[in-house]
Amino acid sequence: MNIAILTDFHRGSYKVIGELYQNILTPFHDIEHLPTPKKEQDRIAFAERFPSGIVLHNTLGKGFLPIDGCYNVAIPHHEWSEYPIPWIHLLDKFDEVWTTTNHVKQVLDKGKLKRPCFFIPPVLDQEQFIPKNDWKIEGTPCFYFVGEAHFRKAHHLLMQGFMNAFPQVGKARLTIKTSSSCSWSSPREDIIIIKKKWSRAKLLAEYSRHDCFISASLGEGLGLPVAEAIMAELPICTNFWGGHKSLLTRNGFIEIPHEEIIQPFTSDPAFYAENQKCAYSSPENIKNTIKKFLKTSQTERKEITQIAKEYFLKTYGRENALKNIESRLVEINQK
Repeated sequence: MNIAILTDFHRGSYKVIGELYQNILTPFHDIEHLPTPKKEQDRIAFAERFPSGIVLHNTLGKGFLPIDGCYNVAIPHHEWSEYPIPWIHLLDKFDEVWTTTNHVKQVLDKGKLKRPCFFIPPVLDQEQFIPKNDWKIEGTPCFYFVGEAHFRKAHHLLMQGFMNAFPQVGKARLTIKTSSSCSWSSPREDIIIIKKKWSRAKLLAEYSRHDCFISASLGEGLGLPVAEAIMAELPICTNFWGGHKSLLTRNGFIEIPHEEIIQPFTSDPAFYAENQKCAYSSPENIKNTIKKFLKTSQTERKEITQIAKEYFLKTYGRENALKNIESRLVEINQK
């Protein structure tokens, strides 16, 4: 079976997801993993040398353009509660659509997508994670977050909630790993902003060095850092909304309460959908959740990580996720 994966390599999380599909499928199929073609002549050239193949499109918005003569599968990721109507029309030109979470599938169903749509989770346990082996908090509590320097990640809310929880500098530490494009700086010396580019191995190894992964993100289509924290057996504080609802079970993390509110902002007008909503966690709710986490015992922290991982692997572990992907590919190949 000839399969091509077309990925937006310049989008960090998309690159990771594309490589995960490539690595898990390569032992069983002939796989090519290439950048999403930007020009019509590039799509034509690809179609000529890849006739009748299966193409997985791992892109965003206007990047969803099917390849003539191929079986085209769109894999959209979307954070808010509404999907832009022009983008729905683009997806309707595909043979089928795969989603990585139930959240994205529900958003597309609500947007009246006409093409067949399947919840096909990627395999997210195939990398070399370094699990925690001690959940005792010794000395200064260490909190950790990973996210692009984008307003959607709500770094501002997280930092304010942290400072509200610890008015005195140095009582705890918050480390934020973001991208080199980040133009803002830390408001306090106990909030550490890491902008340098890390290898994938270094990024994954970092999780278990902390006491808690905390995210106040306004919305996640998947939430790859949460998945990585689960695999590292790091206790998690976050909201239960969007993609998080596919990754997490309620007794496997400490929930940051949120309000579902209208999200009127966008980094690009093309990304906007009327009445789109997000999950807003106030700094006060973030502060209270941090305090709640600090009251947990070492045994409780270990237990919630085990519950989280067991639940997560039922959907995103190799055994079940690969079976679902392969079953769908076999059905496509039989058409």
